[in-house]
Amino acid sequence: MNEKLGKIFNLLAPGKPIRKGVDRIMEANLGALLFFSSHPEDNIKEGLIQPGFELNCDFLPEKIYELSKMDGAVVLNSDGTKILYANALLNPDKNIPSSETGMRHKTAEKIAIQTGDLTVAISKRRNIISVYYDKLKHELLPENVLFARLNQEITIAQRYRQSFMGLLEYLNIEEIKEKVSLRDVVEVISKGMLTICITQKAERYLLELGEIAGSVRLEYEEILRSVPKLVGSVIMDYSVENLSYQRPEEALEIFKNFGVDNLVRPLEVAKALGYNDIESEDELEEYGVSSKGYRLLYSTNLPSIVVRNVVETFKTLPELMKAKFEDLTTIPGVGKRRAEVILNALDKKKRNQEELNFLANSEEKAPKVGT
Repeated sequence: MNEKLGKIFNLLAPGKPIRKGVDRIMEANLGALLFFSSHPEDNIKEGLIQPGFELNCDFLPEKIYELSKMDGAVVLNSDGTKILYANALLNPDKNIPSSETGMRHKTAEKIAIQTGDLTVAISKRRNIISVYYDKLKHELLPENVLFARLNQEITIAQRYRQSFMGLLEYLNIEEIKEKVSLRDVVEVISKGMLTICITQKAERYLLELGEIAGSVRLEYEEILRSVPKLVGSVIMDYSVENLSYQRPEEALEIFKNFGVDNLVRPLEVAKALGYNDIESEDELEEYGVSSKGYRLLYSTNLPSIVVRNVVETFKTLPELMKAKFEDLTTIPGVGKRRAEVILNALDKKKRNQEELNFLANSEEKAPKVGT
């Protein structure tokens, strides 16, 4: 998230004192110009501010509302805790260009560009709150609109997450069967990365809502706590090179320059993993690949260096599945306790394999209807 937007939302998120004052001004159908000056004395000496009435009092929403009834700007300190001047005249450099048309908004934009400080222009006619910070302009949205957009993004992200988890479970089954295709891998990574991208789009609305975002923030955090680690593990499992990242979520780095358009192109995802010899999507289905075992080992919560040592010893998950206790304890960082942890994870996967084989045999032996 843009650092300047973070500063804006920190001061003006719903529920914050300054936002309460701004909302009161809006509800009364009044206009206002607020200037958060970091160097008010210098601004006065330079003629940028003609002070009007000096107040130097603590900020209260009620005060800013009453002062907005006067002509001119209200000058506050940079963090908005003090009201310094009211009925002030602001004189920005006339040579600074502005994209605005109304005088209040044009002055606010120029002052922000000239000083690098925050200004807020409240339009009486258009009922809009425009915030300027340095060269950034941002329009504050009403609370109900923010909640609607946030919930929409999170709902879409949850649907994508559910689809991703379903594909991941299918990948687990294909790994047990040792029938994983490159298309299976590409689909899992694509859906996981899209889940992350969609979830991250909600960050702006969370920041703008601030503390009142409530339980929606928990949903957002839960998605970004679990999905990146899972996606990163799949990337490390099936990348052509043995990636050297310390944590699985760091493996998402190889897709950092990917837009959404590229994430839905299977060939582009395959090439990012290092499969440069694939020339058509049809080849993905027939291209067999094998896991390195990162995902299974990371699920045990072992240190990354231990996980890497195990992977570098056995190379592939099928070989790791054959590991014995004595084999594991010879690996640097793997003592008796960690060897047992790894074997327990392997045993669980083997039991899943046996269950699948049992179900497959049962289906084959079942009498056919109508025979």
